[in-house]
Amino acid sequence: MKGIRASLLLTAALLIFFSAVCGCAGAHGTSGSGVNLRNTSAKSSLTGYENRLFDSSHVHAVDIAISGKDWAKLLKDPLAKKKFRVSVTIDGERFKDVSFSTKGRYSLRSVADDTKSIRYSFKVVFDKYNRDQSYYGLCDLLLNNNTADATSMKDYLSYGIFRRTQVPAPLCSYVWLTINGRDHGLYLAVEDIGPSFLERTSKGPGMLYKPEAKDLPAHNEKQPGNTVSYPAHRGADLVYTDDNIDSYSDIFDNAETKADKEDRQRVIAALKLLSGGKADLCVDTDEVIRYFAAHNFVLNYDSYTGIMLHNYYLYENNGILSMFPWDYNQAFGGGAERGTVTSDATELLNSGIDTPLSDTTADARPMWKWIVSGSRYLKAYHDVFDAIVGSYFESGEFCREIDALYQMLLPYVEKDPTAFYTAEEFKTAYRTIREFCLLRAKSIRLQLEGKLSSSSRGQKASERVDGSALCVRDMGTIEQ
Repeated sequence: MKGIRASLLLTAALLIFFSAVCGCAGAHGTSGSGVNLRNTSAKSSLTGYENRLFDSSHVHAVDIAISGKDWAKLLKDPLAKKKFRVSVTIDGERFKDVSFSTKGRYSLRSVADDTKSIRYSFKVVFDKYNRDQSYYGLCDLLLNNNTADATSMKDYLSYGIFRRTQVPAPLCSYVWLTINGRDHGLYLAVEDIGPSFLERTSKGPGMLYKPEAKDLPAHNEKQPGNTVSYPAHRGADLVYTDDNIDSYSDIFDNAETKADKEDRQRVIAALKLLSGGKADLCVDTDEVIRYFAAHNFVLNYDSYTGIMLHNYYLYENNGILSMFPWDYNQAFGGGAERGTVTSDATELLNSGIDTPLSDTTADARPMWKWIVSGSRYLKAYHDVFDAIVGSYFESGEFCREIDALYQMLLPYVEKDPTAFYTAEEFKTAYRTIREFCLLRAKSIRLQLEGKLSSSSRGQKASERVDGSALCVRDMGTIEQ
């Protein structure tokens, strides 16, 4: 688990599309250390949600039946995230007594502040009122409104790249959402990272956390001529400071599983080893290398590699740490409004794969630092990139997939009554993200072959891939 696999075996494995053999979300509750699984013994016969709602070959139908009174309450105060009892019908199959609420943080507030929009993201919990109920093993379902994403594809494509590199990532598919039978729009259905996810990916009885730096800067905080206000953090950077549990509130206040004192101390001990340069003793090095290769391909700075210090999950099992991806609607350079990230396409496309950090340093990101601190780890990291670029982009598979996706989504975008972007903007965004990914793959190939420096600062302008014809903002922006 801790060692680096042989380069040949790793590359061969990465050529195979990630496929998780999953059971149901239910199993057994645990106490103390381990996953706090819900009481899902009755769900053992209901498996295979990944082959139903998350069959991504077509757009699914989801209807929310909610009382008029409750819908009015939700719209009056969406920021409260109040849970309402509803019925949910998925592809003609009805589930009663399901929890339904708004979700999000900045994205939720941005819609709430827009008097012309009611296009909220939603969370559906199948076992809130009936502990024995699930959607074929799935407990929690997220319905994302694709804010800041004119392509409607950023999350979908990003998670797909993670799965191709054999990193556990949420399943997702597209749904046409109706509320009380009335069209509400095209949404992305996403598997929540929780008990169902851990069971499906066979991660088992480990501890799950969703680190979040407190007091994150607002989207519009950076103004021309102003300096960036960096968020305070207590552990979200994964830097070891001391043995005091309170020093890591960014992690432990956001535990997704029940963590006792021993569990917390085990994480702190792992962080101490990590900051001490001993990743081989405390990190699933194979998986984390693959995580950063996928992450650094798609260029999401609203994350651990930027200043925001959130949008990732930390998983600990027997003192070994790994990371899961989360929230990529600002991938492909979409976070340019934050920090000092550039919005210049050429700069982004040629971002050095060995220098992916923005507004921070390697010392402040120890989960990344060890990868570039030793030649064998760095070679394994480059091998993953070689596999991603070769098997997905250079093979033509990416173009076939994104073109088919575009054809599938376009009719729904054209009739979407709540969309943030017009059909014409969607068409432009599709062409832009398609070309962006192909040019990003081309630049990475040059970096791997030594024809372009893998360090952004070491690159010569004449050797870079030219992205001057692309406008990153055409793919969507948080400043709509």
